[in-house]
Amino acid sequence: MIEASHGLILNNRIYPIDALPDLCHEILNSTEPDWKKKIFSFITEWLNEAEYIIQETSGTTGDKKQIRLSKKAMTASARKTCEYFNLKFGSNILLCLPVEFIAGKMMVVRALVSGLNLLITEPTSMPNIDGLGTIDFCSMVPLQAYNSLNNVDTLRRIRKLLIGGAEIRDELEMMLRDMPNEVYASYGMAESCSHVAVRKISGSDYERYYTAIAGVSFASDERSCLIIKADHLDEEIITNDVVDLVNEQKFRWIGRYDHLINSGGIKIVPEEIEAAISKASGFDCAVIGLPDIKLGQKVVLVLEQGSEQIDLKELQTTIDKELPKHLRPKEIICIESLPRNHSYKVDRKQLKRHLLSL
Repeated sequence: MIEASHGLILNNRIYPIDALPDLCHEILNSTEPDWKKKIFSFITEWLNEAEYIIQETSGTTGDKKQIRLSKKAMTASARKTCEYFNLKFGSNILLCLPVEFIAGKMMVVRALVSGLNLLITEPTSMPNIDGLGTIDFCSMVPLQAYNSLNNVDTLRRIRKLLIGGAEIRDELEMMLRDMPNEVYASYGMAESCSHVAVRKISGSDYERYYTAIAGVSFASDERSCLIIKADHLDEEIITNDVVDLVNEQKFRWIGRYDHLINSGGIKIVPEEIEAAISKASGFDCAVIGLPDIKLGQKVVLVLEQGSEQIDLKELQTTIDKELPKHLRPKEIICIESLPRNHSYKVDRKQLKRHLLSL
């Protein structure tokens, strides 16, 4: 059985380690909602005799796949997070992410190995945190953070907010810049047992570059893609994330190598175009490469129209001002909503299939 010396503090109630199997069995055989049962199913898996868990990757280092994660590595990662954010026995942490994903699992592991008070709420796109008091630490995806700004007074009760799982758009980052609490962007993946680098995005001391947590260092390969080396991992991780590597401890994330568009021999990073257009226009968008006889691939801008009426002529004027000619989209397509995966990231493969079927 993996170490869980403090048992579990759940919603302010202490459950000794030897009481957890019965608690899990009771919840799993109850009428509690599925999202809650999944938490206790994971706790059951964590407490069994296996030295690893089975986790599905999000596709950060390639196609989705089932991988084995060492409980020892997850424990080490959990302790590093608690040390970095100064989380101590009894600190209140909020789980509002699906426990199917590594970020949700690691919130539970942090509580188990460090004696943190785990508060749980349904993992929706706008988590309900009313009545939970002051929260010392919470992880969210960007969509959750954005939606939670509608209840900003409640959001301010989270002393330290870690946002990850998808790119944080410039406009959201600027909205969070003046928050009185500490807000961080995270970089990590299932293979690394959650985040390996963080970047403060609130306050006057906000940071442009991700900084490695303790025991982690970085390098880059011939593609300028990030290589992760960590003392809690058995081997290094070669990612598909194109970065501007400052040194072994710092980098700036640029985009995904497998998203690159080769247009007329020029390699274009769609995330950079998306960031520029979203910042200038306020529209949520995606940039996709579609087949083109002359260019091989042409840059296509896909806008999430929703209920808003988009003035395409005005948008084109904005794009012409913001982007050099070779980066400007050759076509603009409006759709009702962008397809997203369970991590709220734009599902580019599904989007491309949809566009090719039009």
